[in-house]
Amino acid sequence: MSRAVCLRCGAEKGAYDRICPACGHRPDGEGLLVAWLLSDDHLGGDALDTAAERIRGGMPLRPSEAMLQRARRALGLDATRDPGLPWPQRAALLVISLVLTPLVGLTCWFWWRGTRPRSATQAFWLSVPAGVLVWGGVIWIRLGGL
Repeated sequence: MSRAVCLRCGAEKGAYDRICPACGHRPDGEGLLVAWLLSDDHLGGDALDTAAERIRGGMPLRPSEAMLQRARRALGLDATRDPGLPWPQRAALLVISLVLTPLVGLTCWFWWRGTRPRSATQAFWLSVPAGVLVWGGVIWIRLGGL
């Protein structure tokens, strides 16, 4: 059975990604990385007990960037595991951003930025220039360009 410590209240819970039975907190985003660091997947039993006491005592948790990167790799959230968007999907996103709205690409960027960083970056850099072109064309037409 897995064991983890809630990063908000220091109570013990079954797994790092579960809701805390004591305070109701469920980690997400960067908090999920810290929650993984506070689980038996990363720490031993005595270290978990020490971490729980520190949290209950109100001491702040400040994991180093190296520790957060280790958690990203363990959870599969680092950029090396995200192959990015294949060419057909990039082309489709660019066409949609030019023809319909660049908000589709920005929405993809927003939703993927934590779990698929390379794909999110590609979506952002496809939709922003498309948005500039679309709005530049709209402004040009409105000013009497045609």
